[in-house]
Amino acid sequence: MDDALRLYGTASAAVALLLRERDGLEILVMERATRETDPWSGHWSFPGGRRRGDEPLLDAVCRETQEEVGLSPRRGDLIGCLPARAPANRPALLVLPFVFRWADGASGPHGPEVVSTAWVPLAALPASRTTMTIHLHGREVSVPAFVRAPWGIWGFTYRLLEDLLAVLQ
Repeated sequence: MDDALRLYGTASAAVALLLRERDGLEILVMERATRETDPWSGHWSFPGGRRRGDEPLLDAVCRETQEEVGLSPRRGDLIGCLPARAPANRPALLVLPFVFRWADGASGPHGPEVVSTAWVPLAALPASRTTMTIHLHGREVSVPAFVRAPWGIWGFTYRLLEDLLAVLQ
């Protein structure tokens, strides 16, 4: 695992993909609060964020997950990492997705950046694959998405879920 972390040493941000077993595997997503300064404002996403200074990415993702959704993943919960990716709207930002096993309960109190959280059954994702229309730079754009009330997952989070589903098959 440490070799993988060194390999992605150029990543400056990380997200946590928390998996739990219920009636099948579920993954935690969060609905971001609407904020003018947040490029992912109002989107469904994974907890995470940028590292501070020389902070190791694993420490950064654990800190951000605690701050955003009230959960504290530990090194012992880490299953592995998906390939690092850059969001389309921030191509210089390389993000490393950490995959954690989560055995504890639901998310705790969330921080001000988060409106709500949901545990999404991974088995439901393929059947919910569709397109949705978003407003981007003053125009409507159709994008691939997973849609099932209450969530509509598209963009960077959609691509990470596609990566995860490919690994799990």
